[in-house]
Amino acid sequence: YAANHNDDSVSVYSVNVATGQLRHSGYVAAGTDPRAVTVYGGKFVYVANGGSNNVSAYAINPTTGALTSVGPAVAAGTAPVSVTVDRYGRFAYVANLLSYNVSAYTINATTGALTSVGPPVATGTSPYSVTVDPTGKFAYVANGGSNNAEACTINATTGALTSIGAAVAAGTSPYSVTVDPTGKFAYVANQFSNNVSAYTINATTGALTSIGAAVAAGTRPRSVTVDPTGKFAYVANGGSN
Repeated sequence: YAANHNDDSVSVYSVNVATGQLRHSGYVAAGTDPRAVTVYGGKFVYVANGGSNNVSAYAINPTTGALTSVGPAVAAGTAPVSVTVDRYGRFAYVANLLSYNVSAYTINATTGALTSVGPPVATGTSPYSVTVDPTGKFAYVANGGSNNAEACTINATTGALTSIGAAVAAGTSPYSVTVDPTGKFAYVANQFSNNVSAYTINATTGALTSIGAAVAAGTRPRSVTVDPTGKFAYVANGGSN
């Protein structure tokens, strides 16, 4: 699934399991200026619509992959640009770039519909990305305008977020944050200092502690992820292609 911000749609592709080849198999309308798409469990798709300030939810046809809207989009903050789901499919979180906060939702396990858990939680300036750790206990936000990353605890019953304290320094304009599969480490791609910051995660509190100096990447790194074994990290560099 790919969010197409120029024509307000989401494209659907089938994947050849032997070769990895993609074949386009349709699209579905989204909100205005969709900026991010995430999938949960092969059942549901969520799209952050940056221009219409909401989140669209869809059910996935398990045979064809086609998307069907589960109902009207739900309100988010101003300019939502990132959406993530916890590994258990209970809660969804959206980073709102221009209202400097993160919206939280519960997920209906049957329909995939989202319900807000309350007012958005304040973050640093210009949050570009939000992710949930593998345990489902903590959420992490990359704040592109305040050059830091922050941690929040997740209420296991309601999904509500609570900041654990002061954000930790990152590079210049951190754009994305990811957590390794063990939940021990976090990585942040800093798009204007051209590097990646690394942190250890406190298993009890979720707090981040810098491992040391950021490691050089290409020009304008926008995305970072860790492979399922937890041995390797990969960075996409928007400026050096």
